[in-house]
Amino acid sequence: MANRNNLTRLALQRPVTVTMAFIAMLLLGLVATRLLPLEMWPGLEIPQITVQVPYQGGSPEEVEREITSVLEESLATLSGVKRMRSGSSQSESWIRMDFNWDESIASKVVEVRERVDSVRHLLPQDVERVMLWQFSTADMPILTLRLSSRRDLSGAWDLLDKQLKRPLERLSGVSKVTLYGVQPQEIQIRLDPDRMIARGIDANWLSQQLQAQNFVISAGDLRTGSALWQISPKGEYQSVEAMRELVVRHGVKLGEIADVQYRRPEMIDGRHLDRDYAVGLDVFKESGANLVEVADRVLAVVETVRAHPQFEGIELFVMDDQAAGVKSSLKNLASAGLIGAGLSFLVLFLFLRNPLTTLIIVVSVPLSVAITLGAMYLMGYTLNILSMMGLLLAVGMLIDNAVVVSESVLQQDPKDRFNAVTNGVDKVALAVMAGTLTTAIVFLPNIFGVKVQLTVFLEHVAISICLSLLASLLISRTLLPLLLYRFAHLGQKAKVARAPRYRKALSWTLDHPKTSGLIAILLLASTALPVSQVTATDDDEGNDERLFINYNLEGRHSLQVTEGMINQMEEYLYANQEAFHIDSVYSYFSNDNLQTTLLLKTPLPEPRADLMERVREGFPKFAYARPEFGWQGGDDRGMRVYLRGRSTTTLIELASQITPMLSRIEGLSDVRSELDGGQRELLVQFDRDKLARLDMSVKDAAQVLATALRGQTLRSFRHDPNGEVQIRLQWDPLWRQSADRLQALPLGQLDGKVITLGQVAQLREQPRLEEIRHEGRQTALAIGGNVDDRDLNELRKEITALMDTIALPEGYSYSFGGSFQYQDESQALMVTNMLLAVAMIYIVMAALFESLLLPTAVISAILFSITGVFWTFMLTGTPMSIMGMIGILVLMGVVVNNGIVLVDQINQRQPSLEQMKDAIVEAASTRLRPVLMTVSTTILGLLPLALNDTRLAGGGPSYTPMAIAIIGGLAFSTLTSLFLVPYLYLMLCRLRHRVATGVGNVLAWRQRALPGWL
Repeated sequence: MANRNNLTRLALQRPVTVTMAFIAMLLLGLVATRLLPLEMWPGLEIPQITVQVPYQGGSPEEVEREITSVLEESLATLSGVKRMRSGSSQSESWIRMDFNWDESIASKVVEVRERVDSVRHLLPQDVERVMLWQFSTADMPILTLRLSSRRDLSGAWDLLDKQLKRPLERLSGVSKVTLYGVQPQEIQIRLDPDRMIARGIDANWLSQQLQAQNFVISAGDLRTGSALWQISPKGEYQSVEAMRELVVRHGVKLGEIADVQYRRPEMIDGRHLDRDYAVGLDVFKESGANLVEVADRVLAVVETVRAHPQFEGIELFVMDDQAAGVKSSLKNLASAGLIGAGLSFLVLFLFLRNPLTTLIIVVSVPLSVAITLGAMYLMGYTLNILSMMGLLLAVGMLIDNAVVVSESVLQQDPKDRFNAVTNGVDKVALAVMAGTLTTAIVFLPNIFGVKVQLTVFLEHVAISICLSLLASLLISRTLLPLLLYRFAHLGQKAKVARAPRYRKALSWTLDHPKTSGLIAILLLASTALPVSQVTATDDDEGNDERLFINYNLEGRHSLQVTEGMINQMEEYLYANQEAFHIDSVYSYFSNDNLQTTLLLKTPLPEPRADLMERVREGFPKFAYARPEFGWQGGDDRGMRVYLRGRSTTTLIELASQITPMLSRIEGLSDVRSELDGGQRELLVQFDRDKLARLDMSVKDAAQVLATALRGQTLRSFRHDPNGEVQIRLQWDPLWRQSADRLQALPLGQLDGKVITLGQVAQLREQPRLEEIRHEGRQTALAIGGNVDDRDLNELRKEITALMDTIALPEGYSYSFGGSFQYQDESQALMVTNMLLAVAMIYIVMAALFESLLLPTAVISAILFSITGVFWTFMLTGTPMSIMGMIGILVLMGVVVNNGIVLVDQINQRQPSLEQMKDAIVEAASTRLRPVLMTVSTTILGLLPLALNDTRLAGGGPSYTPMAIAIIGGLAFSTLTSLFLVPYLYLMLCRLRHRVATGVGNVLAWRQRALPGWL
């Protein structure tokens, strides 16, 4: 016996050493609260690599054929690729590869670069760059600000750069600040084509001359005796006036054929905040810096800037604040934890009726949390919303070990305090260790098993739970016995619940094994009813604080047209601001993209789906746009149906037929395809013979056209007092205002006559694909939508039935993605990990109890806990989600604890088979009070989470399904386990006795019949 409680004996014999050790761990935990990096998400490298190839001037078909397909073929043989997507448009090619979570992304980046380099010579020669992007959670901005004003801020670069951007960049912990929606002034060289032609100057030749005139080179060294001189010929422009005076040809200065001056760049997009013009600013933090501290420094500077006289009339609005999400999550979790802990401590006091003993038990909770934080700091983990969730879940379980040990110690004879404490700890040491290990071991498959997004995030939940439980186990074996030994009142004894009704009911259960067994089977079979009624749903139900409106713009339009659409939508929204609970409206517009974000008042007084329906009903009607609410959650959420085939045009036609059918399905809203077929382009077809008379090639003519319309960037001007300034060569914007004006664009002079574009080229309008998408190297197109309160399994069946009625052309098919795929992968893996967890729980108990049969009695509690979960979900109307499955996983490790202690208590009594029933009733009655105490504290600790809609990071999935699963499963399992575990224990003992007797009889018969055989 002495070997089993050596740790407790050491604690009692060396009280100062043990006390100092725990004070040191407590101090480490307190220091760790300041040193632990505070993050929104754990620092993870997302297993995704994007290859991007900018390429201007090609059609989507050309880009697909010349670039995308070449790169896809080279990258297809990479190992570990889970999903490959690509897009080809007139401006770029991109390929996005999702890898398995257990792959080393750093090495994959090297492999991808090698594959790209191996086919670089096969790409078009005018491909300038091939870029690789790798995304990490550290790449997300911690703060997104919007600056709005009645006046146009597009020219306020110097003010915003000097007074806001640069001061923020100098702050400790800030790595980068990006400012967009406003650009610095540039030097524009606006060519006058009439003057150029009159002086016989070719536009392409002039461009080359201007590039050649602005240079800096190193010419080498000059040695003169003992001196060494560096020779640096400089041909840089020294001023704008010097540029105007530049002689481009004998007798012709640049200022005579062009207008050279500082101008603001042409506006390519715009933003509104509360119907005022807005500018965006993103702040990024350094890796390892404390999120909340950095955000506080940034906001302090923002407040200072707000009070600056130059910012009068400019509103600085914080659009996104990761720190606010973390603080909100911390506040909600802390308040839920404190309320739950307070309720748990109150229940403890009501059971114990002794404030000192209650306080001794309560000490284990904050001390375990402090030790956990210290261990997380030493192990290099961060404090984020996931590890916070783990700590909150653990709070209700941390007190279990202390309650079990305290109850056991207080039931000993108080005359010999030392032996009372050591014997009391020894009696439950094995059970406490088994209970802790079984609770922690359920997470091992998620930590070391197959890696998907869910298990990677769950690892951080598991680490905090496991560390806190191990800390609780250490405290229950050392500090808690020491405190009981030193401070418990002499002669104090825990009350043993006589519970005559429980004894009577348990005796009846044991006396009627067949009836009891039938009742147990019926209870398990009843699970079929709630399983059929509980719906499956997506965790990502959207953020109640925001709504996103996409306009599905057809074609490209001028900023005046797109801004007009935005103004019309904002007028509708602000006319109903109070009715729609709108706090602010932010909009973005460009030539081909429109978005509006509704920032809602919180808390939202009505369901989000109902509000969306009311807002949707009054959307303005546009000729070139169809406003709808945006898809929630990206590619992994909502409804996604992927159409696959050879031709994007055919896929777009199919999508136009299928989309209205899907939109009529109940529970689907905002159904649309990701690509539309309404784009148009103006094709310029040159006459080579006519160009030859001008002594001009097609390439030269196209270059003149590109310079006139798009402009050309020259080497920058470096002698401006404010820093480097971009130089841009272009023609007057008037040439871009109409097709007629474009046809009159002069290309050269022949026989004294000006030759225009319309004379040497045909301009023809034709349809144009916006982009060609690939999914798994096949041409694909996604139809998506939002799922409104529908069971995903039923929805999938309904969509499948609809799609099967559509006769797709030969070679075309469809598949599911989004929430359907995410749910299938996550739930299949969770079920596998749950089965592995059950097996591991059984292995641990079998090893500790040295028995194969007895752990079976305890394992039964898991089955009944799952029954309780589904009945609770059905009665409360809670749908099954991934958060609910996480709750079941946590529950599996918790529910076996009480059964383990009960079985251990019976084993210690070592009754004969004849006395087994009485021993079981006595042990179960003795354990009734501690069971009710531990279950009550765990349930009450989670009750605030179940009742309040606390969400992950303030706007993510709700904790409620997880808390309800644990509460319902634990409550039902406890009620059944108080009868079922003793019943199964007795049945298994009798079975073991019968088997042993039968085997003995067989061996005895064989010995008599065959005396020579063994």
